[in-house]
Amino acid sequence: MNEMFNMLTNNLRQSPLRFIDSLMRSFSTQTENVIASEIEKFKVLGLDTEQIEISEEDGIYETIESYLGLDRQDALLNDVFIEDIFTEKLPNLNRRSAFQTIYSTYEVEFQKLCRNYQKAKLGGKKFDNFNGTGFVKVSNFIECHFPQLSGSPEQELIDNLRKLRNQCIHYDAKAYKHNKKPVVEVHALITENSKLIHLDGAILTDVYPDGSNKRAGECVVFEKGSLDFFIEVFEKYAEIIVSEYQKRI
Repeated sequence: MNEMFNMLTNNLRQSPLRFIDSLMRSFSTQTENVIASEIEKFKVLGLDTEQIEISEEDGIYETIESYLGLDRQDALLNDVFIEDIFTEKLPNLNRRSAFQTIYSTYEVEFQKLCRNYQKAKLGGKKFDNFNGTGFVKVSNFIECHFPQLSGSPEQELIDNLRKLRNQCIHYDAKAYKHNKKPVVEVHALITENSKLIHLDGAILTDVYPDGSNKRAGECVVFEKGSLDFFIEVFEKYAEIIVSEYQKRI
């Protein structure tokens, strides 16, 4: 009997999103492995070289260096070194895309969690009748049933990730609005986690609290470790929700 009770207690304490947490961490690991593998492949293989005849009589040829369809000249015309594209820019785009996938996955799962909690115990207004969409709707539902979580650090981080995700989708991951004013939530994320996410552009002499140098660019760069950090934010948000819900059981 005691063994059965302990098993039930442990199941209640476990996050209902634990499988999604494991899935997303595996996804993060796979993403980083692919990035590392592709960077190493680029360094080993190097650029393909092709000579194009300009004038056979005069012995004039043009040498084209390229890799995966991108050539050095086109890269330089766009103010970027081709080496940086395959060791920095594309890895960043992969992580940015992965972040959007992680965010969208958790957005769906948290909505499912709220619906389940409403039906099982909380009652009252149906989850789908709350204002907003996605995590805004989730936040409104949680603040209604667990007002003590309003303004919590975990809730604040979710709000900041939502702003970052929106900037990624609609504004090429820029940390500034069209009027050049900073997106406060995105800059807050960068300030507290500048070794994981930071702006692009030239390195400045000013530093963040962790000692990392500030940058002069506008777009957010995602470094190795950022995906695991995002997953941890969602895990901690689930923890405080589950903890408050269990008090109602």
